[in-house]
Amino acid sequence: MWFKAFVLLSVLSQSLSQFTLRSWDDAYALGTATVAQMTLDEKIGIVKGTGQLNSDRRCVGDTTAVDRLGIPSLCYNDGPAGMRLTKNVTGFPAGINAASTFSRRLMRARGKAMAEEFRGKGAHVLLGPAMDVMRNPKAGRGWESFGPDPYLNGEGAFETVTGVQSVGVQACAKHLLANHQEHWRYGLSANLDDRTMHEVYFYPFLRSIEAGVVSIMCAYNRFNDTSSCHNAGLIGPNGLLQKNGFKGYVVSDWGATHDSAADNANAGLDMEQPGDFILIGGGTFAQILGLGGLEGAVNSGAVTRERLDQMVSRILAAWYRLGQDNGYPPVNFDAQKPDGSGPRNSRVNVRSAEHTALVREIASASAVLLKNNRTTTDGTPTGTTVRGLPLAKSRIKTVAVVGQDAKMPNQNCNDLNECNDGTMSIGWGSGSNSLEFIVPPIDAITSFFGSSATITSSLSNDLNDGANAARGKDICLVFANAMSGELGAYDIVVGNEGDRNDLALWFKGGSLIEQVAGVCSNTIAIVHSVGPVSFSWSNHPNITGIIYAGAPGEQTGPSLVDVLSGAYNPSGRLPFSIADVEVSPCNLCLS
Repeated sequence: MWFKAFVLLSVLSQSLSQFTLRSWDDAYALGTATVAQMTLDEKIGIVKGTGQLNSDRRCVGDTTAVDRLGIPSLCYNDGPAGMRLTKNVTGFPAGINAASTFSRRLMRARGKAMAEEFRGKGAHVLLGPAMDVMRNPKAGRGWESFGPDPYLNGEGAFETVTGVQSVGVQACAKHLLANHQEHWRYGLSANLDDRTMHEVYFYPFLRSIEAGVVSIMCAYNRFNDTSSCHNAGLIGPNGLLQKNGFKGYVVSDWGATHDSAADNANAGLDMEQPGDFILIGGGTFAQILGLGGLEGAVNSGAVTRERLDQMVSRILAAWYRLGQDNGYPPVNFDAQKPDGSGPRNSRVNVRSAEHTALVREIASASAVLLKNNRTTTDGTPTGTTVRGLPLAKSRIKTVAVVGQDAKMPNQNCNDLNECNDGTMSIGWGSGSNSLEFIVPPIDAITSFFGSSATITSSLSNDLNDGANAARGKDICLVFANAMSGELGAYDIVVGNEGDRNDLALWFKGGSLIEQVAGVCSNTIAIVHSVGPVSFSWSNHPNITGIIYAGAPGEQTGPSLVDVLSGAYNPSGRLPFSIADVEVSPCNLCLS
């Protein structure tokens, strides 16, 4: 097994050195020539997934290989914060944290590093970046993208796409268009006037197109009363994408097709995933339920053969443009066995010290210092007392670490991270990532102080236990979080159906912070959250510091210690507003 992994990593290194970006003209010439040699069945196999229920599926989405022409099964995998459903990968910070850095360099480096791991696993398409404008702070998947500001979202999208595709991995910009809540996302219509659409919701996609993105995903929701994947005004030959220079292909979100094969194909949809009906929709290109699917539509003339050839050409052109036809690593994981078991999992380790360091840097750079009342008191004869940040390590002898959010997360959580038991490094759903190598705050804090201080912990959200642990300590580090994620057909987490019910910290986190502050005169509050939360407790006089750490990825503990200790100057910026009153100009539609 070790030898197999070594060989695959050697192939990865060689393939990166051989990667050459082709022009679109050259890529289309190759794609068109290949399509001319294909049978109807082979073409259909390229434009639809192999099926969610297909036991041979290796990735979140696959296409059918055409071995005789050297076309592999294309591997589509989550997600916007790193590889999911496989072992030995890195858990990167969420998009919202990348936005908090306000650093183009870090945004691009994050995209490149994620893509290096996708390529190392043999995945052709990174299903991201997400660029859904966070129109409501409670929106379930707002953390996947770059916040509510269309300009910042657009720059995050541009840099991420550039980074991803710089190593020959396809980026897939999502979700087109105005997909900004989880409740009723399969049928809800986002109705927008032309100016709002262009200036707010489409702008990040425009920047992705300018970055050369080769694929775009149409969303579950309807846009101006028409299904996004059947909306010629968005994805058609004279639609918004092509008018703005998009040369790649459009793929559906998983199960986002609800019309006939002919309707979707003729409107501009090039690929349907996952290829079969999955309860929420999909399967229109397949021959199921007695329907002829796309092949039947082509044979009947409802979809012309020229249109089918165009669909295949667009997909293959993206593949050729990024040089994926030349030495690209084979798929070496099995998304249906995320625990790494089974003969199809080679357990190739695509992690690196450079990626770990980058995650730590982004997490530190995205931490926002919201409050710091640093004071120095002459405590003669007992010595000087320093409150606030950075920590005066030499003068701290007793430390309290309080809150469930400080501990190791539940490693038995499912592969969608649908639980909140431990530190929150990322949200839940298909945009989540690996928790395998997470370093929780309690471990990093313990390592930082070593034998120089006595650490007392209460790694629960029990108010009394927290107060008892904090009483009389030199400094108290109290942790709280708020989480959200994707609804889909997934579980409800702590009563939240994807979108958050409110902006309160979970598990009475605000009360926990106040309880600790009531008995500890040097309380530092650390908040991990997917977006804005209520800070009604922030003015307590014993709360000397507040750090908003967001969703920082696997190096959550070390990055936090870097900020607490002053090793990294907290320079993060809030990518959203935090209001005193929970009122939004764009409320969630709950019915």
